[in-house]
Amino acid sequence: MLTARELRGLDSGELEDKLRELKETLFNLRFQHATGQLDNPMKIKEARRDIARVCTVMTEREFAIHAEAFEAAEEYVAMEEPEELAVTEEEELADEEELAIEAEPVETEEQLEEEVEEELRDL
Repeated sequence: MLTARELRGLDSGELEDKLRELKETLFNLRFQHATGQLDNPMKIKEARRDIARVCTVMTEREFAIHAEAFEAAEEYVAMEEPEELAVTEEEELADEEELAIEAEPVETEEQLEEEVEEELRDL
C-alpha cells in the first residue's frame, strides 16, 4: 500500500508510470477475480485506493500550478494603471450623467392606457 507522502516525493513522470502500473495491476486482479483465481479480493480495493491516491497527488500538483498562475495574475492586476489610462472620478460621473440623459423615459401603465384610449377615440 502506497502513502500519499511517498507519492508526493515522486516527480510527475514517475507518478504517471506508477498510475499506469497500478491500472494494469487492477485489470489483472479483476481478471483473476472473474476466473476465480484471486485468493484475496481485498487486493482489488487496495489497488483502487492506490490509484485514487496517485490521482489525488497529480491533481494537487495541477491545482498548485493554477494557484501560482492565479497569484501572478492578481499581482499584475494590482499594479497601478498608467496615468494616461486611469479614469478619474469626475470622468466617471460625467459618463454616468450622459447615459442618464440619453436613456428614454419609462412609461407607466396609466400612461400606456391613456395612449391606447386616445388611439381608439381617433378611430
